Amino acid sequence: MALLVALTCVVLFALRALLNFDVSGATYGLIAWLRDDINVSTGCMVLVIATAVATPLMLSTTPINIGAGAVYGVMLGTFVTLVGHVAGAWICYVWSRWWARDWIARKMRSSETLTALNHALAKGGAGIVMLSRLSPLFPFAMCSFCFGACNVGTWDYLMGTTVGLAPSTLMLSWVGVTIQSYSRKGATQEGHSAADYRRLWGVILLTVASSVLLGWRVKAVIKAQAREAERSGLVIGTAGVGGTP
Repeated sequence: MALLVALTCVVLFALRALLNFDVSGATYGLIAWLRDDINVSTGCMVLVIATAVATPLMLSTTPINIGAGAVYGVMLGTFVTLVGHVAGAWICYVWSRWWARDWIARKMRSSETLTALNHALAKGGAGIVMLSRLSPLFPFAMCSFCFGACNVGTWDYLMGTTVGLAPSTLMLSWVGVTIQSYSRKGATQEGHSAADYRRLWGVILLTVASSVLLGWRVKAVIKAQAREAERSGLVIGTAGVGGTP
């Protein structure tokens, strides 16, 4: 089992190294391909699969999210990317729970943040999963693997993941729509005014600032709940507990 886990990790990190790419270039390339070369249904299916595969490989899905919003609009872009993220998170959860639970549980004990997250689960499964998804300070794929080793139920995990991811997914789709509108206007003779530049950078800075502030607050809440769980004697274990996915 240890050899299988080690080989799996080697393969994942090797694939990640091979697939490193320029984020901005990949985003614009994806937008052009989705807009010009394939129909909507095929494009949506490709985006769902790409997001689901990229998540357990710990690859950035930001270009996919922004590209989906730019081509398909805020609502459809958000829906497609959210489905892909939940599918990818489910892959991490099942893999961890069935094949690497003990190993991941040991690794979690070496991380203060992940240990606090695990302890906070004693106060409520779906709510803590949702809070962790809201915060960029909790790495998405890593937390997905860790939840598989924790005593959190399947329904709580999927519900918390879906609700917690929705705001950030919606925001990135909105960024994609803004970039697409900005690019389309630049292709005409109108050009860009100073207000256009301020609006574009305002959207980007607002996205970054809100993510950082929300992440800081969520992390503080989770650590506070973890301390309360410890005082109440509700701290849960990891390996060897919980039901099957």
